[in-house]
Amino acid sequence: MPSRTTIKKVAQKTGVSIASVSRFLNHPHFLKEETRRKIEKVVKRLKYSPLSVAQRLAGGKLNIFGLIIPGYEGIFYSFYAWEIIRGIAYYINEKGVDLYLHIFWGKDTFKASFVDGVIFADVIGNEKQLRRLVREGIPTVVINKKITEPEVSCVAIDNFKGAYEATEFLINHGHRKIAHLAGDLRIQCAQERLEGFRACLEKNKIEVKEEFIKITNFSPRQARQKLEELFSYKEIPTAIFCCSDEVAKEALSFAKERDISVPKKLSVIGFDDNPLLGYGDSMLTTIRQPFNKMTSLAIKILHDRIREKKPLQRIVLPCELIIRDTVSFV
Repeated sequence: MPSRTTIKKVAQKTGVSIASVSRFLNHPHFLKEETRRKIEKVVKRLKYSPLSVAQRLAGGKLNIFGLIIPGYEGIFYSFYAWEIIRGIAYYINEKGVDLYLHIFWGKDTFKASFVDGVIFADVIGNEKQLRRLVREGIPTVVINKKITEPEVSCVAIDNFKGAYEATEFLINHGHRKIAHLAGDLRIQCAQERLEGFRACLEKNKIEVKEEFIKITNFSPRQARQKLEELFSYKEIPTAIFCCSDEVAKEALSFAKERDISVPKKLSVIGFDDNPLLGYGDSMLTTIRQPFNKMTSLAIKILHDRIREKKPLQRIVLPCELIIRDTVSFV
């Protein structure tokens, strides 16, 4: 039986180091053209094809898309993360493409040679990783964030308008003491939701009480701490606009434990439209994110970019106010 071709054998036949062959397989643009051609010739002759590299060298496609999700507290319980994974997995299957899932925990170990293109489920602390992949010429789409630099396609949502409409809905129900449990302000969507909240209060000539704005980092645990602070004040809110449904769920649990009637004594609005909070004792009023539209568009843009070299696109999708049971008049 003939021995299996290895990266070591390719290096020996080419007369270069194993590191150079590895670099050729992962980041060929870092090599001199002469070296690149020598290695390519040997790889083809020996039919060396780890993870379909030979198919890529022949000008074909791997039919694999990467999905990069920034790691954060509670990611494995996050409705947002699971909706993005579910949507991407569903729509790439329709295209006959496989999924390579990578969670970024602060170290850039993503192998660009494994994929035809990449979708970033937001960019949080991995801006260098995004720039690297763009620099390497990997077709890339960012979702849940508006990107102007580097030059990539993006599909985001109008977080500002969604937050504005949620706050306006509370104001139209007579609320003036409105708190906001904000997300991680390093993240664009959290910044925009806070900005929408502030802008709506200011437009309606309602004082923005800084003590009524609490940063939760999208964490129910931190939301609980901030709720205890809010309700320790002499003046307490009659309504809370939450950065996510998970945080809103914590607000509902807190109110139930404190015997605070929702919505008679406290109105609550979330953000996401988690179906688990759409039924039961307190069906949550919320802002619906168009997850299906966002993921399907991202896959289509990436697929078209790879197959037909279509131009970059930057799309911002609208949100929708979903009215249920957790808001009432004061």
